[in-house]
Amino acid sequence: MDWLNKGIAEHWRTEGKRYASDINEYVRVGNETGWPEDLKPPEEDQRRSIAGDILQMIREANRCGETKKLREEIPPASWPITSEFPDKLQPVKPLAFLQDGSLLVHAVSGSPGGTLYRAHVGDLTEITGANYAGSSRDGAYVALVNEQGIRVVKGMTGDTEGKQVAVFLWKDVQGRLKAVLPDLESLADGENPERHMDEVIPFDGGRRVLLVCGYGIYLLGGGEGEVEVELLHPELADLREYESEDTIVDMAHGDVSPDGRWLAYGSQSSEHQLKDLQSGAVYAYEPASSYPHFARFSEDSREVWFNACHFYNGATFKVPLAEAAQKREWGSPEEWLLANEEMRVYAGVALQEGYILGDAYGYLKFIDKQGQEIWRYFVGSTISGMTLTVDEKVLAVGTYGGMLHLLDLKCGQKSEYSIGTAAILETDRWMLWQNQEPLRW
Repeated sequence: MDWLNKGIAEHWRTEGKRYASDINEYVRVGNETGWPEDLKPPEEDQRRSIAGDILQMIREANRCGETKKLREEIPPASWPITSEFPDKLQPVKPLAFLQDGSLLVHAVSGSPGGTLYRAHVGDLTEITGANYAGSSRDGAYVALVNEQGIRVVKGMTGDTEGKQVAVFLWKDVQGRLKAVLPDLESLADGENPERHMDEVIPFDGGRRVLLVCGYGIYLLGGGEGEVEVELLHPELADLREYESEDTIVDMAHGDVSPDGRWLAYGSQSSEHQLKDLQSGAVYAYEPASSYPHFARFSEDSREVWFNACHFYNGATFKVPLAEAAQKREWGSPEEWLLANEEMRVYAGVALQEGYILGDAYGYLKFIDKQGQEIWRYFVGSTISGMTLTVDEKVLAVGTYGGMLHLLDLKCGQKSEYSIGTAAILETDRWMLWQNQEPLRW
């Protein structure tokens, strides 16, 4: 272990324990006393001064193949190191757990359109032939995106791509769109549409795809040569009414219910949109905060949670799908079925008992279906994405700090280095920074 500086490593551990303990106590007291003005915050984390030494040891430990010892000697922490290397950071988005436990991960930089990786049992390999992906909730169907188009496959694992069930070539998608939107700039006009994807969600046996991007939100159907494309948002009628020149939107987001019946979507300038694919009806709901930012269906397809943001904060409310069609005046924000009144949600997953939401401040919060917070866990920087195994045991979380975290939700243990109330443990981490090889920590 020539890479290990024992003195620096000991300082890292001691300061990490001190800071986590102080922060946890500060939050506990603040929550119990209503955050009085004289509550003194703890001393700041003092590890930033050794960030360069820590990064060098991480690199050397990876070169020597001693990442298990690295994790024991230098327990991972994001903020003390990411704050010192802002030019190396990039968003990392876990996309889907496959049915064999493999994880698809997207790193924004590295190549045009980003780089797609597969993580499995301590290994991380780059996937060629695709630069983005998305999957059905259960990981059975995967949509692979490249410069030719979108291929939907069934049964993909770490060793095989699986069986192809649908193909949506960009030339067909763009041709259909141009016929409908001849005088509007849209996805039809993008020279490299594969570089603009935010969400690509296959459903209905892989025969349809919800496509979310900065050029709008689209529903794809049919297949090669017979592609059907519907612009869901912004609505064509609105574009005509306001004499818009393009379909470009900010903060586009969307989700598909597990039973495939419902779509939830929106953007910064819209209301929350809910579409019933069975009846074709579209329902709109005013946000409880300023700008619609996120939507996620429950695991049982009985409700959808919508989040809207205001700067780094926001509010989340839920709509029972059985009541979606009722003409209801929601009234003031205090009358909403609020699930949370704090978070600007960047990503989330649905569990049988509720949701885990990730926010702009780098916190994960497990909130039950009644809107009660069960636990919180600090990851370290703004959440960029997350996905969950079907058995709800392993949560993969990505951040704008270039980190991929793998968390054991079922262990019932809490690390002395963790900030928050959650009895969960991080079991593995990857640093996917710009212009460097992936590093395991």
